[in-house]
Amino acid sequence: MINSTVGHQGEIALPDEVRDRYGFMPDTPIRIIETSTGILIIPMTDAPMSQELEQELLAWQSLGVDTSTRLQDRTAWRSNEEAR
Repeated sequence: MINSTVGHQGEIALPDEVRDRYGFMPDTPIRIIETSTGILIIPMTDAPMSQELEQELLAWQSLGVDTSTRLQDRTAWRSNEEAR
């Protein structure tokens, strides 16, 4: 497990080993996928998606996690959860 801190402007510092493992370079665009239990941060590079990541996303999708549309902001999501 790796811990980090959210800075004053919302930035998150990723350790070198995580950046290297997932190909995060300065200014790498990312996709943030909100799930019911956390957040996935996926680098959007020209490299093809690894088979492992593809299988993991398929597993999340089978649980009803929506990775194809823009997700609601956190406040709206909480309101939906509280209404249930």
